[in-house]
Amino acid sequence: MDGHFDVDAENLRVAKLLYEVRRRRDAASPIKSLFGEPGWDILLDLFIARKTRTALQVSSVCAGAGIPSTTILRWIARLEREGLIVRMADQEDARRRYVSLTHKGLKLTTGLLEAVGSFD
Repeated sequence: MDGHFDVDAENLRVAKLLYEVRRRRDAASPIKSLFGEPGWDILLDLFIARKTRTALQVSSVCAGAGIPSTTILRWIARLEREGLIVRMADQEDARRRYVSLTHKGLKLTTGLLEAVGSFD
């Protein structure tokens, strides 16, 4: 082993783990929507999508969060106002809109993941 530590891969691993743990906790709770961190969930979802080179539609972000779409849409608007994400229209289908992290959003999310650290 050459001693090289891939920070980018570790951040992706931590993001996936945090996202999955949240989904498991929510699924196990008999009270739906009891716990809420929609802003963080959106940033994690978009971080994972960016690192895995996956385009996410707004509707996918809404479905993945497991909370009402009106709540997620408000959070998407807020994160967009903060300059952390951007929505883009699909060139082939005007009904579809994609959402992704901006450079500022990527930098913030990466910094937060590094602050959280790894889970070994």
